[in-house]
Amino acid sequence: MIYTTDSLTSLVSGMGNVQRDKLASTTYSYVELTDEQLTNAYRNSWVAKRLVDTPAMDAIKNWRVWQTDNDSLNALEQYEDKLGVKQKLLQTIIASRALGGAGLYIGTKDQDLLQPLDASRIKKDGLSYLIVFPRTALVAGELDDNVLDGNFGKPKYYEIVSNGSIIKIHPSRFVLFYGEQRLDEWAYSGASRGWGDSVLQAAYNWMRNADSTGNNIASLIFEANINVFKIPDLFEKLGDPEQESKIQKRLTLASASKGITGDLVMDSAEEFIRNSASFNGLSDILDRFIVYVGASQGIPANKFLGQANKGLSDGGDLLQNYYDDIKAMQTLEIQPALQILDECLIRSALGHKPDNISYTWQPLEQANAKEIAETGDKLASMAEKLLSNGLFEPQEIREAMINKLVNDNVLPNLGDVIDASNGQLESDLSLDNPTESNSDMPQPQDEKAII
Repeated sequence: MIYTTDSLTSLVSGMGNVQRDKLASTTYSYVELTDEQLTNAYRNSWVAKRLVDTPAMDAIKNWRVWQTDNDSLNALEQYEDKLGVKQKLLQTIIASRALGGAGLYIGTKDQDLLQPLDASRIKKDGLSYLIVFPRTALVAGELDDNVLDGNFGKPKYYEIVSNGSIIKIHPSRFVLFYGEQRLDEWAYSGASRGWGDSVLQAAYNWMRNADSTGNNIASLIFEANINVFKIPDLFEKLGDPEQESKIQKRLTLASASKGITGDLVMDSAEEFIRNSASFNGLSDILDRFIVYVGASQGIPANKFLGQANKGLSDGGDLLQNYYDDIKAMQTLEIQPALQILDECLIRSALGHKPDNISYTWQPLEQANAKEIAETGDKLASMAEKLLSNGLFEPQEIREAMINKLVNDNVLPNLGDVIDASNGQLESDLSLDNPTESNSDMPQPQDEKAII
């Protein structure tokens, strides 16, 4: 009997025939990596560590810029530095990617931690500290099983062991990252219940192939040269214990003398041959395995390996696609997760929340001096044409150009310089007290006095 699947089959080649086609019996299965395996992989494999760290570092390293007045901006940046927000967030994202979830605890002066965190009640200096908890230290409590609730499938609380006792904390008091999404995360049980997958899970086979290939290549180095001794009537002599002992002593002596002096003394009937092993193509195979590991997270080869691409393409398009993925990670994952923390941060730093305060993520692409100069020339030419056409007022063009120069990172500090200059001008002219100002200025003389 011939068993076939409901896919394309061929009676000639055997394709689709489970008895003849090896591919026909291939299927997907799931073997969940343990916490120990994930930790060991991250600590012992540079491939695994780079896979976890690279997107996290790129998402955080350039950080964000608050859109507010200078005083509020300085206060917010100082408070972020005080709490180590940038560093703590990076640690949380790395832990989430490596283990499949993590939470950044928002430390306030509240006593009842089971109640939701009300950010509107945070006063000046009300945000005290931040603590990073990996999934392994943050146990998901009872899951919400109400399908009519917006938090269906999510934990109602999290448990943390502190001083020998279990503390239950409401999810709103954490900046939560769930790792790689599971299609039915609510259906899982065990320690990973309520969390996602590690990024190492999907890349595990290729990661193992890469590390195994690298280790095997390193072992082959010791066999790069194979020495061959040709001894007349070897097999006949091995039948005699006395002759066998002599042969072993002969080989030991030959090996020792060759290693010490580089010379080899042989009997005229003996023959010595050195064969060199070939390693052609092994490095390409290893590189390909590593490239596949990076590709599992959309990291191009020139970024993951830190070297130029091999081939015709320079990898510019692939790198741009990677930056687009990081941008999506910032706006779709990190920014929503930071919502409550940012609310607390603003109120704790400023004592209130100003209207229309927001922030933008710094661009990942860093333009060089030549590109910045070319962009500035183009913007200047554009402004000149718009002004000459009379379509806009000079002040309108000025404001638009300032915003463009700042947003395109051509003159990122231009706004601060203008604000400082205007402030100095107001101070010099004493605009707040025109009467006093005018008294200090030279007064026009009477026309008759001049005559």
